[in-house]
Amino acid sequence: MLGNDAVELDRLRLQHDLWRPFLQAALGRATLSPGERVIDLGAGPGFVALDLARIVGPTGQVLALEQNPAYVRHGQRLAVEADLGQLEMRCHDLLRDPVPAGPFDLVWCRWLAMFLPEVEPLLDPLPHCLARGGRVLFHEYVHWDTFGLHPHGHAMARFSRAVQRSFRQAGGDPDISRRLPSLLAARGFEIEELLPLPVLGRAGEWPARWLEMFVTLYGSRLQALGLWSPEEAEAARLEMAASRADPGSFWVGPTILEVRARRS
Repeated sequence: MLGNDAVELDRLRLQHDLWRPFLQAALGRATLSPGERVIDLGAGPGFVALDLARIVGPTGQVLALEQNPAYVRHGQRLAVEADLGQLEMRCHDLLRDPVPAGPFDLVWCRWLAMFLPEVEPLLDPLPHCLARGGRVLFHEYVHWDTFGLHPHGHAMARFSRAVQRSFRQAGGDPDISRRLPSLLAARGFEIEELLPLPVLGRAGEWPARWLEMFVTLYGSRLQALGLWSPEEAEAARLEMAASRADPGSFWVGPTILEVRARRS
């Protein structure tokens, strides 16, 4: 979303570290176990894939599919360094290349469906690549409008609207989880759990650091797209500075919905 340079890689590493407890809890609810086979859709630089591979162990398999060749190479290096022979990072276009047949026990997908102009090519193959009783586990946004900085965040509210416009102009849907459960049910999946994952934190806490970094980096992209001005960026910077001086100020992130479903 923000490129593949060193700064973006650092952002993704921090993002993964901050969200790891949510990931681990979700995988626990999905009862991911040693020996199982997993597909990681839109694997990025491979940070989640490493965690998946450690859980399934040497008797399992993780196939991490990613379109960006630089991220695939990064994930491959991580797998070699960690001696995780059960992890394969593969360059793959999810909208054009056929999903491997499997059968797999779990499909993991986070922050991918929201960027796709069409989600059907992503969802249609899932029943065919999963073993009977196999699970899908999605973490995608359901309510982007919860993003905000309180009580100082007038510029942040404008930033949120600009971000959502940029996603929609690119063909995505920032609130894709509103549709995902019905789309999965229409493809024969039994919906097992819908769990909102709200994010809130005060200045200095991890949600605030994560969201401040996003505002800074994605704000530059919004300016390049003509959706955000230098004056608005400066107003946002001042609001963030004010929040750090106010012990009662806090951030709220866009709400994620955990969707877990099982192939019947």
